[in-house]
Amino acid sequence: MKKKLFFLSLIGLMSVTYAYAKCDGGSEVTNSVGTTFCKSNEKLNWWSAAVWCKANGLHLATMYEMCPSWDGNTGSGKCPELQGTGNVYARSATAHVSDRLFGVHLSDGSVHNTGFRNEDSYDYAFCR
Repeated sequence: MKKKLFFLSLIGLMSVTYAYAKCDGGSEVTNSVGTTFCKSNEKLNWWSAAVWCKANGLHLATMYEMCPSWDGNTGSGKCPELQGTGNVYARSATAHVSDRLFGVHLSDGSVHNTGFRNEDSYDYAFCR
């Protein structure tokens, strides 16, 4: 019985350590529906954001992962699920047009179309 308890404790400890390592160089953000994301600590262009997410065993989140109630448009309050979770722009993987992407301002939940994919812009990677 002691061995089983020891191994279960060890597995639990490894799981906690693994979850923490999945957001190396970033911080966790949880939306109002309980989905947890990893936001980079640095501004990244789209390509670098995608690579950074992959290095953490994640992917660049889509708008519908970030904001399940999103109606597909830009504007104020279009992502209430992330409103009040930070004060930066979070970059998504969802294309707006061929060279632009959607993003969310975490302070007010507004959705915008971010700069060209190769611009550094002002957005942070947002991974799931």
